[in-house]
Amino acid sequence: MKTIDTLRHSLGKDFVRNSLTSASTFAQIITFAVYPIITRLYSPENFGILNLLLTIVGLLAIASTGRYESAIVMESENHSAKSLLQLIFVINIIFFVVIQLVFSLFSHPIASLFKSGTSLEPWLPMIPLMVLLMGLWQGLNNYFIREKRFKMIGCYSLTKSIVNSGSKIGFGLAGMLQSGLIISTLIGLFTSLAVAFSAVIKKCKDFFRFDKEEIKKMAKKYANFPKFELPQAISNSLASNLPLLLLPLCFTMDEIGLFSLALTIGFTPVFIFNGAMDQVLYKQSVDLLHNNQSIRNTIRNFCLGTTAALLPIFILFFFISEWFFGFVFGEQWVEAGLYFKILLPWLFMVTLTSSLTFIPKLFFKQKTAMMIEFTYFILRVLVLLYGICIKNFTHAIIGFGIVSTLMVTIQLIWYFLLIKRH
Repeated sequence: MKTIDTLRHSLGKDFVRNSLTSASTFAQIITFAVYPIITRLYSPENFGILNLLLTIVGLLAIASTGRYESAIVMESENHSAKSLLQLIFVINIIFFVVIQLVFSLFSHPIASLFKSGTSLEPWLPMIPLMVLLMGLWQGLNNYFIREKRFKMIGCYSLTKSIVNSGSKIGFGLAGMLQSGLIISTLIGLFTSLAVAFSAVIKKCKDFFRFDKEEIKKMAKKYANFPKFELPQAISNSLASNLPLLLLPLCFTMDEIGLFSLALTIGFTPVFIFNGAMDQVLYKQSVDLLHNNQSIRNTIRNFCLGTTAALLPIFILFFFISEWFFGFVFGEQWVEAGLYFKILLPWLFMVTLTSSLTFIPKLFFKQKTAMMIEFTYFILRVLVLLYGICIKNFTHAIIGFGIVSTLMVTIQLIWYFLLIKRH
């Protein structure tokens, strides 16, 4: 009972304040809540194509900024921060032109890499515009963080969620199936970015007055971001999206759509939970270390309390997941419940560990953490390729789930060993 009380005490103060009252959290809840409607309007194939497109867009969007957005928060001078944002805009536009040419000229060869290439090909030229919109937001998001305008970040998330979800329902009811999902995503990105950018223009009316020398100075000053941070960010994103990148090489978009729904339903609550708890635990742990106190009890109580509170829910869903998916999302999504069941042990371990990823940083063990991540990446590639070779989608997911669960468990054990040693 003590561990549950400890977790409840933390939830009652920091978690509720940092998460449940957040506009970004409400945006995720809205998106989550409309899934039972849109899964009855669109097919698994429709979702499979959309999620593959968004996976490609997410990878390219990381490169589209050169990671200079991370430097905006660090810059102390307002004029220099504005120049960094202008630099990001310039890089994004250049990147947009380049990949627009690539996808316009080579959409057929790119689409032919995937089994359902004929379904995917018409939508590949839409990727550059999505990348541009996402890349521009990455710069604006960090600019708002620097300015402590957190309400604008929440406003962006809410606008995107409401417009995107509403458009998907509207287009679905109108019978615009595949185009409805993709166009809705574009409309949501564009509308929310327009709202955010108008706030910047309102406060910074000379935004389009570019100081070329200052922009060059900022590009040189923070050159290490594209040199070192960009490759690491792309590597991490590749590792996170491996199933949605590799499995379409051999399997249909129906199977990808079913699997992507299982991931979405599994990770949305995890993101909401960890989105607040990692901030809470990080701050508490830093304060304890500054006072020469151990963080062992804090981390242990979090893990025990989270396990006691959430493990019964995970066990319940292990037995009802297929029924739940069929009942909530429609009969065509029952198989997604099977994939969800396979991933449950991994999802549970991710819930425990995602809020603790700051621990290696506290003890300056980033190099070891990177080696573990690299091993994790290689093993996941191997099990997915095995599933592709034997052409068995379920076996690929089972292998992915087992390897992911084992590696995340090893990470958690290592975190506690670090705490014990220090």
